[in-house]
Amino acid sequence: MSTITVVLPEEDLVFLQAYSAAHGTSAEAFLARQARNLREHLQAPLRAEITAASGIIDPELDAGAAYRAHLEAKHA
Repeated sequence: MSTITVVLPEEDLVFLQAYSAAHGTSAEAFLARQARNLREHLQAPLRAEITAASGIIDPELDAGAAYRAHLEAKHA
């Protein structure tokens, strides 16, 4: 297992320690679990309905430009 040092504002550290203690764990274990959950979430395959819908929007579309054009036309 690797070790890192995380600098937190004092009020965040106090909150983290109190929260984790109230849930029967340490701040270190809580942060490790959150990091693992984030990794697993980001590595999980997309749900079937999301994959099915992924072809709807052209990947070449500049969504920001399209939205700005829409707003300009709407408010012109």
